[in-house]
Amino acid sequence: GPFRGAAPNAELYAVNVYCTGSPSGQLAQIVGGLSWLAEQSIPVINISLVGADNRLLAQIVAQLSERGHLLVAAVGNDGPNAPPLYPAAYETVVGVTAVDAQNEVLLEAVRGPQVELAAPGADMAAAGLNGQFVAVRGTSFAAPIVAGLLANQLPAPNADAAAAARRQLRRQAGSKHKPDAGYGLVGTQVRISPAVANLTLQE
Repeated sequence: GPFRGAAPNAELYAVNVYCTGSPSGQLAQIVGGLSWLAEQSIPVINISLVGADNRLLAQIVAQLSERGHLLVAAVGNDGPNAPPLYPAAYETVVGVTAVDAQNEVLLEAVRGPQVELAAPGADMAAAGLNGQFVAVRGTSFAAPIVAGLLANQLPAPNADAAAAARRQLRRQAGSKHKPDAGYGLVGTQVRISPAVANLTLQE
């Protein structure tokens, strides 16, 4: 098939943090999930969700970063005038925005200094139900591409290696920091259009 992810041979660990309906319950699930990933020594952790600043979340993000885990998060889709959203806006987290097929930052993407990198996040296919591919849009779909690219550089949690991997990807993106696209665009080779994906399925 046409699919080849950003980290094709990576082992994937997934945590469901939407088990409860209440925001406080969800925060407990997020913190519990991050703790579990740390126990498994997962070097790069993708977080495709956003919320308000929170002391407990800030604390665990800081602890994980100190231990050499690299956290990557979507900056959110609340619009260019939205306040910074978390965990993407924590300094130790790699904040990711999304671009469309023309490599333009999505109109609904949050802007600001917390945007570190851009990756494809629209006009793009992702696995859907029943073996079909669906069109997706949003910063949540761009963040895992960046996480995959970083995972290729970081086989185990290590603070120095994590910082080096982050610097290297910024250099690869290759531009001065801008509030909409950060240091620039990475991962364009991963994008497959929905039309191509479903056509390949039918062959």
